[in-house]
Amino acid sequence: MKNYNRNSRRHAGPNAKPIRKFVTVTSEECQGNPEKMVRRFIKKVKSDGLLEEVRSRTHFTKPSEVKRMKNRDTKRLIQKVNKQREELFKPRANSRKSFRSRR
Repeated sequence: MKNYNRNSRRHAGPNAKPIRKFVTVTSEECQGNPEKMVRRFIKKVKSDGLLEEVRSRTHFTKPSEVKRMKNRDTKRLIQKVNKQREELFKPRANSRKSFRSRR
């Protein structure tokens, strides 16, 4: 009987998909500077969303909760875009009123 590492998928269900993302940083990319390699690795992990995926898989989230969070995020984005549009089309206080008023 094979000895499997049971802790790796302990809380995962039978249909859980393993995370199959790989992030690599080579020494040629960073000219052999280890500090630069660490910074670049962290940046790549954040851009790939690997850490968020691991955190989201640590506990079960009900589908209704996922839907609620998605709707909330969409609403926030719409409000942000509308606020930017209002600021863009808002008349400036320092602008000239009209050319005829100066004559």
